[in-house]
Amino acid sequence: MNRKRILCMVLSLVCVVTLLAGCGSTKPESAQEEGFNMKSLEGVYTEEIAHRGTIVLTAVDEQTAAITVDWPGSAATRGSWDLTGRYDAERQAIVYNDAIYIEKTFNEQGAESDKVVYTRGSGVFTLDRGKLFWTDETQPERGLNTFVYSMSLDEYRSAQSSSEIPVVTPAPGDGSALPVVTPVPGALPTVTPAPAPSPTAAPGGFPIIKKSPTDETVQEGGTAYFVAKYADAIWAVWHFRSPDGQTDMTYEAAASYFPTLNIINGMYSTMKLENIPMALNGWRVYCRYTNNNGSTDTASALITVTAAPAPTATPVPAPTVAPTASPVVNEWRESTDLDTAIQGSGLSFSPPLDVVIPEGLHFKTYRYRSGIIEADYANALGDTVLFVRKANSLFGTDLSGDYNSYSTSWDITLKGLTVHCLGDGITSNTSTYTVGSYGYAICFNIGLEGSGLDPDQINSFVNCIQ
Repeated sequence: MNRKRILCMVLSLVCVVTLLAGCGSTKPESAQEEGFNMKSLEGVYTEEIAHRGTIVLTAVDEQTAAITVDWPGSAATRGSWDLTGRYDAERQAIVYNDAIYIEKTFNEQGAESDKVVYTRGSGVFTLDRGKLFWTDETQPERGLNTFVYSMSLDEYRSAQSSSEIPVVTPAPGDGSALPVVTPVPGALPTVTPAPAPSPTAAPGGFPIIKKSPTDETVQEGGTAYFVAKYADAIWAVWHFRSPDGQTDMTYEAAASYFPTLNIINGMYSTMKLENIPMALNGWRVYCRYTNNNGSTDTASALITVTAAPAPTATPVPAPTVAPTASPVVNEWRESTDLDTAIQGSGLSFSPPLDVVIPEGLHFKTYRYRSGIIEADYANALGDTVLFVRKANSLFGTDLSGDYNSYSTSWDITLKGLTVHCLGDGITSNTSTYTVGSYGYAICFNIGLEGSGLDPDQINSFVNCIQ
């Protein structure tokens, strides 16, 4: 029988066992009780009324959890959500904005077909009186759903094992054997090094790596992009590995270990590093892709950091000669004040209206330099996932900076303007166009094909950006 269908049957069995056993919650009564620790919430939860929906919550650290929701619709259909929940102290709840919702359909032979309903979905889990309450904010019509604790993760895994469902063990060399650690600044923990990650796909339906990141050489304080490509994955996380191979950490841990390093899009196929420190010299980065079967790592890319050139002394001009201004390095600057950005760029600029910004994003900052200006918008994690850019001497890809490969390139006409789009042919990750002597770029989820802007959204942006 199809193993995925067997897994779905086990999830249903979990619900039945819970109903018969009447398991009660041994979890904290609320998120306020004795401080919050995600590890205390680990386990399997079952929907309280019909006992059909199941939540599996696995703590990543004290504030973060990997969460899956399985909800049967009928004998032949079921819904599946995969997401990362993070504790929000202000809301006293677990929030997320990266959910991938898939509708699974099974035919009479048990073969499965999947339909992605949405990506980057948002929602919230609250804990009250020992119960977990879930609201899908992307599809609020689902209402408030109540779940009760049913069993520990060990009991759940035991139920899987007793039902002869194989527990997936990633193949040697996929990088999963590397321990993920939370480093202490100034001292690298010593662990046994694991084999370098393989650029090929692991067997058994694991994600397939189509492109690994390439080595980059950058000056201290500079910027570098790392690009990967995949198939059959629903989750991506970039990792950093020390020069001696003894330490492996996620991008989140690296942001703490290298406090001056700015990591953008650590959960996307294109990661951007800004203000790279000399301490990162010799480190490697790779992307780990995950699906329901397991994980596959890309090959790692070496980061080489060179010293910035020493400033050249400018001779003092003779008293009778008017001094010549030294050339100004045209570096990016940031400000949350639009007037400052306009003055620094030398361009007029009207950013998009709040109403056209995709749900779940918020304004982050303006970035500018002479002849170019942009507005950046971030997700709940603070990662920039949308930027709108205007320039007076750059156009197309040179302006967007998006050098990813996409399956489709096409043009749409909006009120006499030709907008060039890159993406999957339906949604555009990068949209560029020209008005007079000015170039414009609208970039959303760059490198993440299938999660760009649709034509109506692009039209809304074009109408209000000047």
